[in-house]
Amino acid sequence: MMRRTLGTCLILLSAMLVGPLAGGCGGRSFDEIRRIVADPFSYESKDVNVKGRVINVFDPTRGLLGLSAYQVDDGTGRIWIISRTGAPSRGQEVGLKARVRRDLKIGNELFGGAVLNEIERSRR
Repeated sequence: MMRRTLGTCLILLSAMLVGPLAGGCGGRSFDEIRRIVADPFSYESKDVNVKGRVINVFDPTRGLLGLSAYQVDDGTGRIWIISRTGAPSRGQEVGLKARVRRDLKIGNELFGGAVLNEIERSRR
């Protein structure tokens, strides 16, 4: 009887430890990009969590200064993210925490509407 109880406890403990990790990003909820883009004034200067696939990369200094931009598509919409740590590769799945801002110009490129300033990024 003691052996069965110990085994059950170990299984439950394993499930509690592994469960949150299997969900990705520690159970963090994600904001839909379409909502941010549709109403950037409501989100301005607020932190959001988004996830999706990198579909475009803009890196005018080719990694020299670390400042770059990349566009993410989450299936509901697309948004540009400004990074000070370089851009992920095109096609990579990312999850990130970022602060919403409106309109940004880098060089001759204008990133209009809602733009995100990357705070934290993880691979998915």
